[in-house]
Amino acid sequence: MVTKVADVADIVKAGIVSPDKVFPDIKALAKSDDWVKREVSATALVEISKKQPEKIVAEMLTWSRDSNPNLRRTASEALRHIASKHPANVLPVLENLKADASLYVRKSVANVLRNAGNYDPDFVLGVCSQWATTDNPNTNWIIKDGLRKLKATRPKEVEYILRLLA
Repeated sequence: MVTKVADVADIVKAGIVSPDKVFPDIKALAKSDDWVKREVSATALVEISKKQPEKIVAEMLTWSRDSNPNLRRTASEALRHIASKHPANVLPVLENLKADASLYVRKSVANVLRNAGNYDPDFVLGVCSQWATTDNPNTNWIIKDGLRKLKATRPKEVEYILRLLA
């Protein structure tokens, strides 16, 4: 039974060497109806991304287009580490998810933006400014939630973006 990342230590170890070989196993966990397995899959991908960021982003680009919302959410969650170091690298995946119909997915995308905002607020403000022109209610939800933390440190920029949504 998978209940924590230690339960998939072999997958993480193998994924650091060759991510393509473990993607099917992680994908199966990500598609699970069991929330714990989904969280473990995302955390395993985050750990692998510390050594193989390009491979993770490329695979998550594919997962972000899947019909399964659990897999799309995992595609977003897997980017947490990369987004904190090189947020521009995760933008193609976030672009695929920016108007997602699933609140479960949108919450994750907003969380990735909030985390990235801790390290590169200008990037997040730029992305949200661009997305604000799409006039999509799902995207607008992500923008509002994704900018929550930046309200305190960049209130003028955040207020400007939020006015674009009105």
